[in-house]
Amino acid sequence: MSESEPILSFEHVSRQYDAQSVPAVKDVSLEVMKGEVIALIGESGSGKTTLLRLAAGLEFPDSGKVFIGGETVADASDARSEVPPERRRLGLVFQDGALFPHLNASRNVAYGLRKQSRSEKASRVAECLELVDLKGKENRFPHELSGGERQRLALARALAPQPRLILLDEPFSHLDPTLRRKLREEIRSILSDLGQTALMVTHDPEDALAISTRVAILNEGQILQTGTPSQVYREPVDQYCAERFGPANGVRESETGELCWKRPEDARWISCEIADEGCMVTVESVRSMGHIWEVRVAPDGYENESWLCFLKEGSQIRAGERGRVAWRGNPDRVAWRS
Repeated sequence: MSESEPILSFEHVSRQYDAQSVPAVKDVSLEVMKGEVIALIGESGSGKTTLLRLAAGLEFPDSGKVFIGGETVADASDARSEVPPERRRLGLVFQDGALFPHLNASRNVAYGLRKQSRSEKASRVAECLELVDLKGKENRFPHELSGGERQRLALARALAPQPRLILLDEPFSHLDPTLRRKLREEIRSILSDLGQTALMVTHDPEDALAISTRVAILNEGQILQTGTPSQVYREPVDQYCAERFGPANGVRESETGELCWKRPEDARWISCEIADEGCMVTVESVRSMGHIWEVRVAPDGYENESWLCFLKEGSQIRAGERGRVAWRGNPDRVAWRS
């Protein structure tokens, strides 16, 4: 396989369960290139977990093909093409770790090392445990480890056989916010240092943006947008994609009339006496959020709509006040009044 070929490919893949009236995945095509970490994000039922299961070999497509490392591992037109999960050279990390409770850390990691000598296994286990900062805890059982340590152990077990692809299914969902943030940083660093290709399923926008090099947004079994974390956050293609990553305001471009989506932190408040820029608004509410002010405004010309703005100068703004809101990145020049 050449460096330019994808590690994982979905080619017009669909999958529908008997109990569902619509497909869980509908005509999805997606490539995961070597060294990429792609996050699949969407609401419950959007199809992200089904895609991961199709990659893992836990589901078979109703139509389309799945390739791993250039090899056909599933072809809906030929059931004999199916390659079972254990032969796909994948590493799996589930949301609960799925560790073997009766095995200590070393034996959990060694579980997938079947064709190596005893000394080779011992060396690889030690290497993987050190990689995830569990050196010295080789003899501890899963119940003797913290939640973050258990997830790091699950990652070590997945990495031990040197898989072509790591699949992560909601790996941080059971962790408290502080530990979640710390573990995200650790796993991102490990995957990056190894150049490891990975596909992660998550419903959490922070997980997707923090871990991935590329994000795919799913809804009703279809991919609506793919792009870097910055692209999907700053340039969403529609309201659904925008709202996967927090509040967004629908703003019409002054020249084209096209609706685009602006983040609350990009709002700029301008006193209407000072400048003729942005859109005239009426302040509906002002609320302190500690380090910033949450200001909701009703823009002129937008019937029954409001914008949410995060402003540092909110303490000077009052409900009912008139002013203007402009957006950072807006190419319009400020027209200062003399």
